[in-house]
Amino acid sequence: MTERGTPLISARDLHLGYRSSPEVLRDANAEVRAGELLCIIGPNGGGKTTLVRSLAGLLPPRHGTVELAGVSLYGRRALDRRQRAQTIAVVLTHTVAPAYLRVHELVELGRLPYRRMRHTDVQVVSRVLAQSGITQLADRPVGELSDGERQRVMVARALAQEPKILLLDEPAVHLDPPHQSELFLLLGGLVREGIIESVAIATHLLHLALHFSDRILLVADGGVVPGNASELLADGRLEAAFAGPSPAGNGTIPLVLDADRGWFLPAGSAQKR
Repeated sequence: MTERGTPLISARDLHLGYRSSPEVLRDANAEVRAGELLCIIGPNGGGKTTLVRSLAGLLPPRHGTVELAGVSLYGRRALDRRQRAQTIAVVLTHTVAPAYLRVHELVELGRLPYRRMRHTDVQVVSRVLAQSGITQLADRPVGELSDGERQRVMVARALAQEPKILLLDEPAVHLDPPHQSELFLLLGGLVREGIIESVAIATHLLHLALHFSDRILLVADGGVVPGNASELLADGRLEAAFAGPSPAGNGTIPLVLDADRGWFLPAGSAQKR
């Protein structure tokens, strides 16, 4: 295992955007480090998904570099797709999961980077089903699963790639609060148990990031600010990024961040229990 804190993915001076659209991020720096659950947070439209896609090797930067253990993810000397898939696994928000497949069949697709389905692969699939807590679902059609169950299946499929790094984009957005926490506990456990070297999660669910992350990247206003929860709360940047301009005077109730709950509440009520 790589020593905790060692950069696995390093991005420098990134300028990111889509086709002819304006840039979403400018002069952005980011690292995904070994031994951590990293949360990439920020308001809707701030650039979280854009950053995740670039870190995963799916969105070339207009300017800047993205490297995996010192090797570029883009350009003529970049890792090929199979090498990348054997190191980085990605779970995107709108992942297509054919409803007619059974759970174990969908998870087996994670073995495609190895281009075989022999005895070793069967063992890997069995192991990741257990690690994700879904062994009992192995023969169920994916179309019969709840959102929480389906999300665990997508994590298992990613684990079947046997990657070092797991990148997820808004994995908890369609889950109820208990299942949100269960998913983040599962992902954190994968790192603590050494199954995955690092997990990075893009989310706008601030309460989850504050309670479960080892480190945070705050993505807002075209930039990326690193820190832990206490640092970003103390200097007010986190609250400012989510709250935006003060709504006072336009007929709405001003909101303030309750740091303990990780939730925005009406001014004056944040300290009430």
